[in-house]
Amino acid sequence: MTTIADQGVVSMTNFLTGVIVARSCSRAELGLYSLGFGVVLLLTSAQTYLISVPYNVYCMRVPEGERGAYTGSTLAHQMVVMAASIALLWAGLLLLSPGAGVPGMGPVLSMLALTIAFTLAREYGRQLFFSRLRFASVLLLDVVVAVLQLAALLWLAHVGKLSARVAFAVTGATSAVAVLLWALLARRLFELVPARVLAAFRMNWVIGRWSLAAGIAAVAGTQLYPWFIAASRGTDQAGILAACTGITALTNPLVIGMGNFLAPKITHAFAEGGVEAVQRVTRTALLAFGAIMSFMCPALFLGGGELLKLVYGVRYAGHGLTVGLLSLALVADWLSLPAHYALLLMERADVTFKSNLIEVLVTVTLGFALVTRLGAIGAAIGLLVGYSLATLFKWREYRKGMGSWLTGDVGGASPASGTGS
Repeated sequence: MTTIADQGVVSMTNFLTGVIVARSCSRAELGLYSLGFGVVLLLTSAQTYLISVPYNVYCMRVPEGERGAYTGSTLAHQMVVMAASIALLWAGLLLLSPGAGVPGMGPVLSMLALTIAFTLAREYGRQLFFSRLRFASVLLLDVVVAVLQLAALLWLAHVGKLSARVAFAVTGATSAVAVLLWALLARRLFELVPARVLAAFRMNWVIGRWSLAAGIAAVAGTQLYPWFIAASRGTDQAGILAACTGITALTNPLVIGMGNFLAPKITHAFAEGGVEAVQRVTRTALLAFGAIMSFMCPALFLGGGELLKLVYGVRYAGHGLTVGLLSLALVADWLSLPAHYALLLMERADVTFKSNLIEVLVTVTLGFALVTRLGAIGAAIGLLVGYSLATLFKWREYRKGMGSWLTGDVGGASPASGTGS
């Protein structure tokens, strides 16, 4: 329950941040904020898949006496990722010649370049605590961020100083506070052994290479839509899509919270009970996700339009169908999560990459065509098709992989012992 409560805090903070920007600024400014948030999501996802996902898989397999050195090595990897992200953002800003790209995006990118290190460090700390089952510590960090961030945004909105760029300045500053608090709570988990850093990277790279590619593909499959809309119809229309997406994101606290619990749960189930335990956890999780979404999806499909107008204001009225289609797309996506985490345990991160590649292919073909003709509703249809095809592919590969695991014909984790090969 702590993970669900924590995700509720995180999702509500992100949701209310978007609402405050939407009600205080123009639809175009909300569109710019959504584009910047997509950049942040790309970088944090790449970091998570490259560092945190392998750590979650391997941390319980590493002997307890070596766990501190392994954790310290991932901290060194994290420093490299932060430096590379800063360099990429400044390079992207320099490549934006005057008049090129989306109008107004330059100031947003410059602020992201200044604050991204704090955002990435905070997410690294959160995922580390999740892997070590320190859920209460994560909740503490996220509550601190929520209080500081929302208070600052409300004050800036009150004095008329809020913009997309300023919103990212606030999120960066509050993340810095969280990083300082995290450093105090986590200092005993690390033992930096320089000789182990490269070896740990090589071990993580076994699944990290596929996870990284999968993470980039996953974000591209969804976050290209706002850019397509901004380029073809303007940031005003991108703001409409952001508002509709914000309404469907109300389902995130419960479902993502369960996902944060499910990933380490599957890992620990395998260590304690082997393949049969993994199957039980996966089946139970699928039933739980299905039950949750069978209630939430109809509610959003029927009442999403009114909720959109109530939350974001009358400027966003008339887009209830878009909210409904986006909720269906989320159902298709969330139902893949049990298979996704089990496949990672099998060291089949390549399946995640291939499924996300399916989403990207749908986005750049059918999705692009729909967006240019239908705008936000076209993006919702494209997401629904892409998520559905990807989920079917994951479950097919899960069944094949589980069959190989049960017969012992698998190259990843040992089904007999519950330890790495």
